[in-house]
Amino acid sequence: MYMKKKKIMILSIIIIILLLIILWFNGIIPKQIAKIYSTAYMNFNFSQMELKYDKIEWSPYHASYIINFKDKDNEIYSCVIGPKYFPVNLGQGLFAIEETYRNNY
Repeated sequence: MYMKKKKIMILSIIIIILLLIILWFNGIIPKQIAKIYSTAYMNFNFSQMELKYDKIEWSPYHASYIINFKDKDNEIYSCVIGPKYFPVNLGQGLFAIEETYRNNY
């Protein structure tokens, strides 16, 4: 009886690990990481702009994700975030957001 429970538990853990690997390499988990990280970054650094997450998509040209935010006037701001499997580095496009923030707030 104990061995049967142990086998079921081990099988369950293996299935969960395989599911996480599949979700990670299909980009579902990295997109969520990018969304959470960049939203927190925008809210912390550009709070007066009231930027809200709009969408994220993979860009093979940039080899990174492109994430879009909208402000209260529905103006869209985009920047690149990478790397592919653990996207926590904001890049191209961030300077334009900073400049807009400095000029208007």
